[in-house]
Amino acid sequence: TPPAPTPPAPTPSPPSPTSGLPKKTMGLYLLIDDNSTPYNITTKWTPVLPDYMAQAGGPNVFWLAFVNPVNMAIPDSMVHVSRNRPAGSLVIPSVGGYSYSLKPNPWSWLESASAAEAMAAQVATWPAKYGFDGIDLDIETGAGDAAGAGPNMMAFVRNLKALVPNFIITQPVFGYPGVKEEEYVPNESWKSGSTAGVDAIGLMVYSGTNALQYVKNYVDASSQWQGFPITSDVPSTSVILGCGGDEAAGDIETLASAARDQDLGGIMVWYASVNDAATGKPAIQYSHGSPDASVKTTIAEWSKALTIMQGPTATVIV
Repeated sequence: TPPAPTPPAPTPSPPSPTSGLPKKTMGLYLLIDDNSTPYNITTKWTPVLPDYMAQAGGPNVFWLAFVNPVNMAIPDSMVHVSRNRPAGSLVIPSVGGYSYSLKPNPWSWLESASAAEAMAAQVATWPAKYGFDGIDLDIETGAGDAAGAGPNMMAFVRNLKALVPNFIITQPVFGYPGVKEEEYVPNESWKSGSTAGVDAIGLMVYSGTNALQYVKNYVDASSQWQGFPITSDVPSTSVILGCGGDEAAGDIETLASAARDQDLGGIMVWYASVNDAATGKPAIQYSHGSPDASVKTTIAEWSKALTIMQGPTATVIV
């Protein structure tokens, strides 16, 4: 009797998709590229993350500032960070920022839905090409108020989610709504019946614990006064608190406790410098380094904040 044929090898399982943002985000905006500094897209340099970023239990999300919205080209320095990230962390390039929202204005790929969808197809290649976990849409005053910016950004978001459903999309917003795109996108993302939208918003309030004052503008938007520009309630877990890199330990811990007790998404820090391997010194710093999380004397606070956020909710005894 001839031997039984060898069964075909099983088809390999597809790689597991990313699970989105951590339940509690302890994120830093890393200054990686700025065309107004010597560290721009033409610069050949190697960014080195300070040791505290790689400590176990340390920051778990790194937003990379900033991608130029003119052509959406990715600097080699950002690719290096992605490929040499701390274990278990997410890397998300941030597009725009304050300066890139003033110029260019408008962003060319937000001038029509078709252009936005075409850009989404380009960005959809980023996970395979660079290993990125998402994109941060930091469009502010200027381009954020251009005609059609909101609807066309939603066309971008919907097409990107259709092409790479697990790709994370975050949107920084002002504490008090004041930019048309920053109002339109949350409203569309969380309106009843929405099937696609951004995953989280981050409150760009970086002074003390002031971000806590603005949570209600998004979580309880429908309870605000008639005509309030935010009309869709954002789930608390999708709201990330802003924190300055130079905040006092007590303020950081207050934000972390609030993120835990109010079931918020976490904390995002503006900003943190990285070192230039050639000099061993910080590469890009704004405001002479005063809000730089990397030069804090209490850098252990970021790990402590994550521990607090992940801990048990405080019990109130009446």
